[in-house]
Amino acid sequence: MGFFDSVKDFAGKVGNTVEKGAKSVSDSSKKMAEKSRLKKEISQLEEDVNSAYISIGKVFFERLSENPEPECENAVETIITKGERIEQLRRLLTNLEDKMHCPSCSAEISKDQKFCDKCGAKIEEVFVAENICPAPEPVNENSSAGKVCPDCGTPADVDHLFCQQCGRKF
Repeated sequence: MGFFDSVKDFAGKVGNTVEKGAKSVSDSSKKMAEKSRLKKEISQLEEDVNSAYISIGKVFFERLSENPEPECENAVETIITKGERIEQLRRLLTNLEDKMHCPSCSAEISKDQKFCDKCGAKIEEVFVAENICPAPEPVNENSSAGKVCPDCGTPADVDHLFCQQCGRKF
């Protein structure tokens, strides 16, 4: 075997090795892409399942909220209390953003609008969009207040017809 035959044989072996390496890299890339696709699909399906659980939970909550079972009372109370606080904070945020809610459909609109762009209702100039309340003071169980405003949490006497803090009618 001559020198050129040795070089040719060596080059062939190198070529085969490179070809095997390229095939291995290609196979690894395909495998990695497939793993990524499967993980993404699993994640999406898990998100869909969690959304379904949430939907079921909301339906169950609506049925249960008026007369909760003993083991659910704390959770129902938490949902109601936190939900009211979320709405109060949203009203505060809306006010800070110079917005208000339409008196007809409750859509968020700019304070200077004459008509609601969601339902077309005329926005009266004398209409006060919302009475924004500061964070409520904790209610003292021993206070003489007979009731608490559901909007802002301010204690009120039994004979009050409107909340002194936010103006809500009792």
